[in-house]
Amino acid sequence: MPRRRSSSLLLALLALSQPLAACTEQPAPGHAPDAGSAAAPAAGGGAQNRLGVLLAAEQRRAALEVSSADQQSRDVEVRRAAARALARIGGDAARPGLLRALADEDDEVIAWAAYGLGFSCKGHEGETVSTLVARALARDAGQGAPGAAGQGAPGAAAAPPVDAGAAAASGAAAAPPRLDAGGAIARAIGRCGAEASEPTLVAWLDGPRERAVHAAYALGDLAAIKLKLREESLVALLNLASGSAARPPVPEALYPIGRLEHVPPTVIPRIRDVAAARLAEAGDARIFAVRALGRAGEAAVGELARVLTTRGAFTASERAEAARALKRLGVPGQRVLADAVAALVPSADPIALTGLVGEDLGVLLTAIEALGAPGAARKPLRELAALPPPPSAPAAILRRVSWLRCSAARLLVGEGFRDPLLLGCDVTAPDAPGGAPDAGAPVRGSIGARAVVEVIGRGAITGARLAAFRAYAEAGELRAREAAIELIASHDEIAGAPELLAKALAAEEPGLVAAAAEVIARQPQRASGAPEQGKRRRRARRDAKDASAAVTSPAIEAALLSLLDRPAARDDPELIGAVIDAAGALSLRAAEARLEELCRSSYPTIRARAGTALGVLRGRKVACDAGLPGDAGRPPVAPPVGDVPAEASALVREPAVLTFDTDAGELTMTLDPALAPVAVTRFVDLARSGYYDGKIVHRVVPGFVTQLGAPFGDGAGGPPGRPALRCETSPVPFEPLRVGVALAGRDTGSSQLFVMHARAPHLDGQYAAVGVAAGPWAALVDGDVIRSVKVRD
Repeated sequence: MPRRRSSSLLLALLALSQPLAACTEQPAPGHAPDAGSAAAPAAGGGAQNRLGVLLAAEQRRAALEVSSADQQSRDVEVRRAAARALARIGGDAARPGLLRALADEDDEVIAWAAYGLGFSCKGHEGETVSTLVARALARDAGQGAPGAAGQGAPGAAAAPPVDAGAAAASGAAAAPPRLDAGGAIARAIGRCGAEASEPTLVAWLDGPRERAVHAAYALGDLAAIKLKLREESLVALLNLASGSAARPPVPEALYPIGRLEHVPPTVIPRIRDVAAARLAEAGDARIFAVRALGRAGEAAVGELARVLTTRGAFTASERAEAARALKRLGVPGQRVLADAVAALVPSADPIALTGLVGEDLGVLLTAIEALGAPGAARKPLRELAALPPPPSAPAAILRRVSWLRCSAARLLVGEGFRDPLLLGCDVTAPDAPGGAPDAGAPVRGSIGARAVVEVIGRGAITGARLAAFRAYAEAGELRAREAAIELIASHDEIAGAPELLAKALAAEEPGLVAAAAEVIARQPQRASGAPEQGKRRRRARRDAKDASAAVTSPAIEAALLSLLDRPAARDDPELIGAVIDAAGALSLRAAEARLEELCRSSYPTIRARAGTALGVLRGRKVACDAGLPGDAGRPPVAPPVGDVPAEASALVREPAVLTFDTDAGELTMTLDPALAPVAVTRFVDLARSGYYDGKIVHRVVPGFVTQLGAPFGDGAGGPPGRPALRCETSPVPFEPLRVGVALAGRDTGSSQLFVMHARAPHLDGQYAAVGVAAGPWAALVDGDVIRSVKVRD
């Protein structure tokens, strides 16, 4: 066991650092006292009592309820809970406590502290990075060797890393993933994006393998922020990825390259050589080599073609990623994609089509989507568009045949929204009432209807195209209707837009309401008057932000004001946020009092958006996190804390196994409350209540993610009466088959879950990890049905 380290050096270094500003949408209650000095242990005392208090503080986003006594407790679980609460709360009030936690001797406490500081560094990036580097050096000195295994609680051994995919595949319940302090420090250095971040992380690439991998992932975070890395940094990453006689290759070093849109021409040949060499080595990190090849120019086309078309040697996730990489490579990539589609088209034999329920289907669909034009694939695409459904085929097969037919037809028809190939592509569509379908009526199936709306949007929406557009925008399949409403923002020739937007705002479905509100927020002039023509239209686009010059539709104004008053909408930060943005874009004076009330919401994102909208109305900046400064006679008011969710009163204490009966067979999830107790309790309660029974899988991105749990099957909202969950994010990796909570912004989770297909470091720490899955989740397609879910504790 590593010897104990002295914290005196670190404390001296920390004392030299200035306080750090928050970089997340977190509460920052004015000039509040030190987060560690305000609260005392609640009556009754005891570690178990403090754990409950700290969980409540975390959920309420009340940093001042985490006391210095909690952070100095002899019980390591109390110190961990305190650090976790502060990391998830963030902001100015939490910062002193996070700095204090960074000096702890327990690796998990350190991990939480670094994680929290990494998201709380805007405006103080340099000081944050200096503090984190100092802590890393102190850990090294205390442990005797750089990169040594972290020291856990006194007397306790650190748990080994957990392979989520392997545990899930074996049917065993995986232990909670270990929080790695070194990894959390490195990722925080990358996310802060200070001047010292890049040279520090590049230097760490020369350290032990574990530290080098953390540094590579952190450089990926930095690349996403800065949109570039220095050429010498790229060379260092390529050297690490290629390995040497003394050091095996580290394929994770290719991850940052795949995060860049552009790389210097001087390193492109080396990227191709190194990434191609890494294709020979199977593993979760091989997908980074595939992505890097997409930045390696035309010379990488052959290798990507081999990945895309070689079944068995490469995973479905890698092959789908190869299709996306080829799309980046222009004409040479398009030629390869056309050839690959021809090679991947399934046989029309009814028996062979039963094999469509599998992961390979996603590869073909991704390749078709990556094609910009039919090109040499026109003949196989026509065969696909006319693929006959097997007689008496189950719904799962018909759905997959429809995806193939509609994907091919959508590519073939160009702007031809009336093309019979497109109108008849969806073989899942229910029969029209009364028998024969009306040729002018919207397509009734979801897959086909969405395909038609996409094609409608390829031309000017006037005349017959406008009539077809209105049929989809006013009624019919929900997701097609949402897609039609979204077209209003990019087609200012659409006549009657205010009427369509008002009708959508009055809908029951939150996704449709949000779609209309987002259009208004982006293009406020669409909420008033008739479409402009010629020079007037162009002038209207230039002056779009001056919405006050036009008269807003009374129906739209009434709908927005009604939504701002609706309690259910206020419990949905995604929905109410879109409505607030729309009210602000329209400068609705009648909304001012409502916006002022929302300025005091317990949800940070709602407060921020309300402040922006009020700023438009008042012509000056309004910072809702500091109350309403400058309003007559009103002192600044600290933002309120929220309520403790109902789930916290009856938490799930042990892992629960959820078994899903789906169109792709039986699939499972093991949800563990160790890191996200409130979210796991919510999901288990919903599963027991039958909420998920009959729900559809509404999002599948081959090679990336499968998502489910939206009440209307469109990816929006949550179950009625269940306020949005507070984020229970953690510094753990999103590996294949990791289960996470789907979000549309901070504190917007509710009932939706996602399952990873491949390693995705850019999700690490951004979403709550709630468990691991087992089974072919990547074999599902958009529209598949969850027939039932059973829960086993």
